[in-house]
Amino acid sequence: MNGPHAAAKHALRIKPKEKRASERSRAHNVPGGSNGDVAAHSPRYLFRAWSEIAARIRNAELCALLLDFDGTLVKLQRNPWEVRVPLRTKRLLERLARNPRLFVAIVSGRRCQDLQTRIGVETLHFIGLHGAEEQGKHTKISSASARILAHAQQGARARMAAMHGMRVEDKGMSFAVHYRQASAPIARAAKFCLLDVVAPLRDNLRVLEGAMVWEVLPNEIRGKGGAVRDLLGDFPPGTPAIYIGDDGTDEAAFCALGDQISIRVGTPQKSHAKYYVRDTGEVIRFLLRLEAELA
Repeated sequence: MNGPHAAAKHALRIKPKEKRASERSRAHNVPGGSNGDVAAHSPRYLFRAWSEIAARIRNAELCALLLDFDGTLVKLQRNPWEVRVPLRTKRLLERLARNPRLFVAIVSGRRCQDLQTRIGVETLHFIGLHGAEEQGKHTKISSASARILAHAQQGARARMAAMHGMRVEDKGMSFAVHYRQASAPIARAAKFCLLDVVAPLRDNLRVLEGAMVWEVLPNEIRGKGGAVRDLLGDFPPGTPAIYIGDDGTDEAAFCALGDQISIRVGTPQKSHAKYYVRDTGEVIRFLLRLEAELA
């Protein structure tokens, strides 16, 4: 693992819109988090609660900072490959990662190599593909899961081939269905097709709903909640953890963190995060304040 600290290291099924909010909340629950059985709620605006957050950070010998990438550190783009990390953000991440009181990890649905290339900060720790990839570790899925995943991906591609604006991305141990460029009617039809493809394989696969994307993963992949729980397991008891994420794939991590500092980007009506910030600009503002508190 990079950096001065030794640390090791969900299933959101797409629900029809008519399902009750309580059912959507239960889909986010992850065993092991102290609030795993608590329904989603309205998060507090982070900067109105700054004094209580700052007190936890200020008194800690070590903090863990866990960051999603798209929609959190960088603005969402029409095409994922168009995302660029501003130089000031890279420099801020490098300073934070070199702080002896802070461990910094990026937890993303992107592959680790993609994250490393785009961010370019060697002192960061990377967890990719929702926990399937982790820097310094070799992860594989079973041959049976690989076959089932390939079958589902082939089915999704065939069903969506004529749907304008839909894109299926092969990620190796998972695949993603992007609908950012599709019209609302086409996206609804594509969602129905994807669920129809995955439903017979639900004992082996699950679907995570992100920002204008559906991620299809084998159940062997632990998801962000499991990845965060495993990562924090090797930190000293009582270590404050901060997790910042922007979409449904991050909700399991919010649950896994229990009473830690969980932050949702955007202004959701309901979330398992304790706090929220409005946009990526406020994420950077928070990180600058965090840097000042740890100075």
